[in-house]
Amino acid sequence: MRNVIGLSLIVALSSIAIGCASSGTPVTPVQLADTEATIRSAESAGAFERAPDLLQKSRQALSAAQQASGKGDHAVARKRLLETTTYAEAARVRAQAEQKKGEAAMVRQQADEIEAKAKALQKQLQVP
Repeated sequence: MRNVIGLSLIVALSSIAIGCASSGTPVTPVQLADTEATIRSAESAGAFERAPDLLQKSRQALSAAQQASGKGDHAVARKRLLETTTYAEAARVRAQAEQKKGEAAMVRQQADEIEAKAKALQKQLQVP
């Protein structure tokens, strides 16, 4: 009888320990705020227009993190926060890259126009 009680106690304590270990420490308000700031950074970089798919994925992952945190599943919440940050950073970088591409195209066009003017001026100077 003693062995059964001892074994039951060990199983119960093991289950509790595994449950605590799997859920981990709760997500802090600072972690949530930092993650939300990452999303705002992507938005301010132009992700609304240039990377809406990645921005949407980051918001969905944030929502999943908040839900998991509310249910006490802190390990999943932390994973979803990491996913959120990854998507938001990808959105920010894509938006910045697209902006740089646009700027480069504009500068290229300006250079082409100046080159054409220079050639025209050169032709004018060659005519006696």
